[in-house]
Amino acid sequence: MFFKPFKLPEDPVFPERQLSVLDFGAKEDCLSTFAFNNAINAMAEQGGGTVVVPKGNWISGAIHLKSNVNLHFEDGAKITFSYNPEDYPVVLTMYEGIRCMNYSPLIYGRGLENVAITGKGVLDGNGPEWWKWAKNLTGRDILYFDRRPVEERVYGTEELGLRPMFLQILESKNVLIEGITLVNSPCWTVHPVWCEDVIVRGVTVENPTVSPNTDAVNIESCNRALVENCTVNMTGDDMFCLKAGRNEDAWDVGIPCENVVIRNCRSLGPSMSGGVTIGSEMSAGVRNVLAENCDFNQNINCLSIKSKDGRGGIVENIEYRNIHMHKGTNGVRITYRYSCEANDDPEIPGLNMPTVRNLYFENITCDDVENGILIANVPNGAMDNFYFKDIRMNASNCITADTVNGLNFENVRIKEVKGAGQSPRDSEKAKIYIAPEYKGYKGKKREIIM
Repeated sequence: MFFKPFKLPEDPVFPERQLSVLDFGAKEDCLSTFAFNNAINAMAEQGGGTVVVPKGNWISGAIHLKSNVNLHFEDGAKITFSYNPEDYPVVLTMYEGIRCMNYSPLIYGRGLENVAITGKGVLDGNGPEWWKWAKNLTGRDILYFDRRPVEERVYGTEELGLRPMFLQILESKNVLIEGITLVNSPCWTVHPVWCEDVIVRGVTVENPTVSPNTDAVNIESCNRALVENCTVNMTGDDMFCLKAGRNEDAWDVGIPCENVVIRNCRSLGPSMSGGVTIGSEMSAGVRNVLAENCDFNQNINCLSIKSKDGRGGIVENIEYRNIHMHKGTNGVRITYRYSCEANDDPEIPGLNMPTVRNLYFENITCDDVENGILIANVPNGAMDNFYFKDIRMNASNCITADTVNGLNFENVRIKEVKGAGQSPRDSEKAKIYIAPEYKGYKGKKREIIM
């Protein structure tokens, strides 16, 4: 209805030449950062090809990618990343939607073309050591309101250090991330930013639910991205997320996230947030997205769009089809009341309000949720044209909706079940609500619980 098909990205092609990290001095169970990076640099100087990481146990600091190079992990290869900050030189990075100078991501690239990370290897981010940093919010809280020139926003220090991302590629074209397994991420796991033609395929992510902010796949401000056939065993935050920068910093850059397909993805264990999520960093806008044929085990949210007053940005032309979640808190949650941070302009209500419009949900099934459909607006918040078709859910609370201009239901069946999403269903007291085709309403806050 709203999503417009686009030409999907194609796999990058590399010359047939190969080099092994062994040729550059890599040794098992020894810190081999220089060997990894020297192999990549040598391959790039030769015009490109594949750098092979063979079967074995490897240790490395920051690995920096180059154009025309495929970093390939053979089956049985495991790399454990150092947790010594000195092994991660300060670089330009994106942290929770804001540009800054911070410790390098574990695998990093910027300004590249034709680049890949492939294979069946396991990459371990040594997360437990990094997660301890989450208790120190000093650097993060300063960064949120830091309007200095980007080169002066230096956070790669012991006092202000922010956890590095696991795999981050900036300002690049023709990017392929395929087949690898990433575990114990320090922070966000797979994170392309300002890229064009990105493929994330067949990737597996496993981060314990206690790990803070370990989103599995975050596509941020990219154009033409395909995420397919990926598996999340568990994670401490969102599974598949679309972002577009935070507040003034995102408006300065002005690059939206657009033309994205997420398909045939699944989870085997729980996450501490959403299955497919947009936001809350979405200030440069997210548009023309299709998520389809996904199956989730247990999330807080199955499908989520989250923002807040002061964040600005437009989310539009988004479609969700054929998505199932077994158990969770919310089936569909669309909210402007995301409360993880303070408002940017608390004394100026109604300034820089977000807009969400043209959403289409079809064949969404949730077996066991506390809230079926939850829509939470705020004064002066714009929400327009939400369509729900062929929805099946078991929920304690069926539908709660604030002001939406054009809320449309067709063949929506939500079974009200006492204790759903929290405790076993009481089927004897269950009742079925069948929504007629509904053309929406306007006005002040209104709550519908069915």
